[in-house]
Amino acid sequence: DILADNVVLATGGFAADRSNGSYLERHRPEFMSMPATAGAFSTGDGITLATTLGAATRDMDKVQIHPTGWIDPKDPHNPSKILAAELMRGVGGMLINDDGQRFCNELGTRAYVTDKMLSHNANYTKTGKWDPSSEVPTFNLILASEAAADGKKHVDLYTHKGLLTKLEGIDALAKHTGIKKSKLVSTIKEYQFAALSGSDEYGKTSFRGVAGKNLSKETFYAGRVTPVLHYCMGGIKIDHDGNVLRDDGTYIEGLHAAGEVTGGVHGNNRLGGNSLLECTVYGTIVGMKLPVKATTDRSSHNVGSKAATTQSKAVKQLPSITAAELATHNTVDDLWVAVHGTIYDFTDFADEHPAGAESIIKLAGTDGTAAFEAVHNEGLLDDFEEDKKGILVRA
Repeated sequence: DILADNVVLATGGFAADRSNGSYLERHRPEFMSMPATAGAFSTGDGITLATTLGAATRDMDKVQIHPTGWIDPKDPHNPSKILAAELMRGVGGMLINDDGQRFCNELGTRAYVTDKMLSHNANYTKTGKWDPSSEVPTFNLILASEAAADGKKHVDLYTHKGLLTKLEGIDALAKHTGIKKSKLVSTIKEYQFAALSGSDEYGKTSFRGVAGKNLSKETFYAGRVTPVLHYCMGGIKIDHDGNVLRDDGTYIEGLHAAGEVTGGVHGNNRLGGNSLLECTVYGTIVGMKLPVKATTDRSSHNVGSKAATTQSKAVKQLPSITAAELATHNTVDDLWVAVHGTIYDFTDFADEHPAGAESIIKLAGTDGTAAFEAVHNEGLLDDFEEDKKGILVRA
């Protein structure tokens, strides 16, 4: 056993667990067939650990649906989806159904846009409740060139992942989506007119990234999206200091929680960006109140030796490595990637990568700078000093 005076639970929600008896089945069974943006870790284990010790829960039926999760054309039925960020619609992305029509204000709330999507199902329109036996509807998210330029970093990332496809002209867009060209032209021209008028039939009054007049010369980016489970507002009951509470309001000594594993912070529906804020605020509150035991004192000799070793590593010269040599390190067990001119060995890190190993494995033996820059800043590489293998030289 590992014993501690304090334990902090920060294990996330439960949206990825569709097993019999799961929290999702118990509290929102109608969502069991919906895909989720949550990783495989999101199974509510932290909630189970806490309730075993007598912790209370709250708002367990409050599960947020995000309207746009990408459908990977290479793996369309995977229950885990990558989020198509709101920015895609914010810069001017249009949501178009398979009939070639817009059906909502793309800038509406997550709940509103999701409702308009699910309303393509007749039973949902009638009852207001999703039937888990129904197929979750899918839609086209389409950006014109100006919108794509406005959201370049995201567009580059999604295109690199194969979730967005670049298409030259309206004919290519029609062929890619399977929608008649005449319908697409009509819908886009109606949108252009609404932009000039300042409003449309759905109450949209802000128009960015509208397609140019010559649709034959326009560059489009298109991908498929679907509603996805995105966040669990419910979880362990806590107080304002992050102490885990029992049903009677007393707290369990030494047990703390922060993040999506907790319930009640966001009410009925979380606002975009507030999950990171919650982690930062409650992570800080809990972290600051916990005592940290002093480590064993080191002699000045040891401290000096460590500093000398660190300084030695800092001035260590890295060997030059050619692109041809880099290309030979291209397997799961020997995974080198060049980023900003430095070659790193990511073999051991790949499985720990938050976005999954696949995105790093795809870059094995290559210069991955462009893919890295689409998501990260260069400072992130400071944590990989020990993994540097050399400097990339061009022949």
